[in-house]
Amino acid sequence: MHSLVYRSAANESFTIPEIYGMLSNAKDYNAEHGITGCLLYHNSQFLQLLEGEEGEVLKLFQKITMDKRHHDILLIESEYSNTRLFGEWSMAFHDYGQNGLSANLKLNQIDAFLKQSDAFNRKSGPVLKFFSAVKDILFSN
Repeated sequence: MHSLVYRSAANESFTIPEIYGMLSNAKDYNAEHGITGCLLYHNSQFLQLLEGEEGEVLKLFQKITMDKRHHDILLIESEYSNTRLFGEWSMAFHDYGQNGLSANLKLNQIDAFLKQSDAFNRKSGPVLKFFSAVKDILFSN
């Protein structure tokens, strides 16, 4: 099992309907390749945690780095893991967009959302880096 966390910025031309289309394709691809994870989108920034067999995760990440719909891709953490955080989700997703919620309220929503996963039961490097990056994204404008 391998976990990988990365962050990127959406190009201005990458619209919300296109993002939802990408998400639909990603869910199908991930289900076929045994990949699970979580994708957050806020203020034109993506944060994603991918997990699965190492070769499949790295192959997908390479495809992601070649995708012209986003840029400034930063690999935050990559490590072996014994268990999945998002074992039931081919790709959990939430778009916080411009819905006027305060950053603290958004964090509370993420806490409630992620309690459905195993994220709060594991204190691995990817988990800690993922939640640190979530806070960075939500508290930035």
